[in-house]
Amino acid sequence: MIRLCLLSLIAVVSSWIPSNCLAAEDAIDRLTDKRLAALRQAISQLATERKELPRSNPFRDYRANLHVHSLLSHDSRITLAEILVAAKKAGTEVLMFSEHPADHYDYFTDGHSGLRDGVLLIPGAEMQGMLVYPRQSVKGLDRGSVQEVSNLVRGRGGLTFLSHLEERMTLEVSGLTGNEIYNTHFDFKSEPRLLSALKNPLWWVRAGDLFKKYPQECMGSLQDYPREYLQRWDVLCQSAPHTGVSANDAHQNVGIRIRLADGNKAIVEDAVGEKVVEMSATLPLALGLKPYEVNGQQMLFETLLDPYEVSLRHVATHLLLRAQTVDEVWESLEQGRAYVSFDWLADPRGFDFFIESPLGRHEMGSQVAYQSELQLSAQAPLAGNWKLMRNGHLAEESDGQRFKTTLTIPGIYRVELWLKVADQDRIWILSNPIYVR
Repeated sequence: MIRLCLLSLIAVVSSWIPSNCLAAEDAIDRLTDKRLAALRQAISQLATERKELPRSNPFRDYRANLHVHSLLSHDSRITLAEILVAAKKAGTEVLMFSEHPADHYDYFTDGHSGLRDGVLLIPGAEMQGMLVYPRQSVKGLDRGSVQEVSNLVRGRGGLTFLSHLEERMTLEVSGLTGNEIYNTHFDFKSEPRLLSALKNPLWWVRAGDLFKKYPQECMGSLQDYPREYLQRWDVLCQSAPHTGVSANDAHQNVGIRIRLADGNKAIVEDAVGEKVVEMSATLPLALGLKPYEVNGQQMLFETLLDPYEVSLRHVATHLLLRAQTVDEVWESLEQGRAYVSFDWLADPRGFDFFIESPLGRHEMGSQVAYQSELQLSAQAPLAGNWKLMRNGHLAEESDGQRFKTTLTIPGIYRVELWLKVADQDRIWILSNPIYVR
């Protein structure tokens, strides 16, 4: 989907961004060598400060990526073998694919599944505004409304998550497993000045070196607090439990390459090899681009903004499982025993959030009967600013590596953990709620 924003990249030679667009900071302001270098240094410092913390429950933290596309989708060209290499480098242990359905294949039976090289693969689709993960093929049966498709998948033991909330903020669908609480593509769309700059070939060529030098930090520069998603999620949780997950929306399809052809011509292509425009080579050569050979072709320039390794590392949904199996993944997501973390900032494993009552320990996603002296606790491997949210509103705030409080009233409680990174406050961890009725 992001690729559509780039189709006019070289075809439209726009002027530099007008001065009246420079009021509010967005990603384009953060994409400077100085700021990216400072960001990398700050992240390296966080890694040295991180402390390993034992968990006090029987579950192990497994790193998962949802909303992942492969060459089965029309807008990606990346093979499973390539994705697995990237996933291993990013530390991913569960990949939940969300292919675009098409008549020529069955995304469940033909999709990626099973345990491969230590990574659990789960087939699914992005359709009808949802991420759907069936437990059996539903091909030919999934032509109805959003509610009908969700009922179909859920009725056969599958999972459904509302996706791209910005397009359906008022949509009501009963029986969902949950919804996305962060989507990388929406973060990208929320950077109007960056989108404008991407139409300027001079800016694109200049910024190409930054994307190669600081790939993870450049993608991280897109990250903003997902306020609209969280507000909608808090409302949805009032009517029924909704498990919050992150969406990588990974395609590896955002980029360009310029190659020489037929003498003095330059062919500009997008990251999936589709031609954007054909032009004289005079302009790119005048910009100082020098030819080099790749697979027998004379290239002038190529860069990629969303390689799989970078996209998968950016954000993850961490699942608390007893074992790396499909059944355990299902139980974790059904029960809300999961949290979202921007792992590009720091490894969150060791994060814990629970309530203790006379009946014992209650994990994320639990529904707890209110009584006096309920103890809410949280911990993380780095000290930060804790925000306890009750029914979507800030209830309490404190700093440190641990957070603990006594609950005095019922409510839907979740925590956010923020870090100070390169003099900026950044959201790091978003827990799923515990429902105190």
